[in-house]
Amino acid sequence: MNQEELTEKITDNLNSNDQFDKWDTLTVNDSEYMLHSPAPVGYNTTAEQRYLMQNLLIGWYNESILDIGCGRADLYGFIKDFYNDASFTYHGIDHNPIMTTLAKQKYDVDCLTNPFESAKLPTAAWVIANGVFTPRRCESEDADLRKLFDDIDILYKQATVALTFNLLNPIKNTHFEGFFYVHPGLVLDMLIEKYQNVVLRNNYSKDVYTVTIYKTQ
Repeated sequence: MNQEELTEKITDNLNSNDQFDKWDTLTVNDSEYMLHSPAPVGYNTTAEQRYLMQNLLIGWYNESILDIGCGRADLYGFIKDFYNDASFTYHGIDHNPIMTTLAKQKYDVDCLTNPFESAKLPTAAWVIANGVFTPRRCESEDADLRKLFDDIDILYKQATVALTFNLLNPIKNTHFEGFFYVHPGLVLDMLIEKYQNVVLRNNYSKDVYTVTIYKTQ
């Protein structure tokens, strides 16, 4: 797939379709809600979820993946749908057994049920943490920031090519209780100082930005 074809496919992927509209309007009373609605995995729309995944995968192609906070393994499903000729090894981990059960039901993939901080994680080319760092996890912002960088270090060690994740942007945005906002300039400065090869993309939403740390070869 050349760059023109990839760009066209990304654009098509972002456009809503009948299937996305159906999933987006599911309610808790619908039998397919937990399997297909974007709401249980933290998104407003299916298109939004898939765009975030696409952004996290910039530069990836047919390499092993460790999906942190995998939920129902929608990243696996997105790759199989988006990259028609993809052949890759997928590892997923989530602390919620309901979600890992749904992953098995939806995609027939076996995901580990465990907090990633205490699990024995496999090594993978790409380690992806989609939405893992957006909720508040500590009692103070300082503690949240320390935990963020501790967790980044844990995940960086499991990657052989890249670690990529997203964060909430505090600049000119409404701050909601229970969510963790961290200034992109601070993140970029601290990560470059420690890891050197860092890319920050604030390219698709005023609320969320993506950080990719590339391993030095």
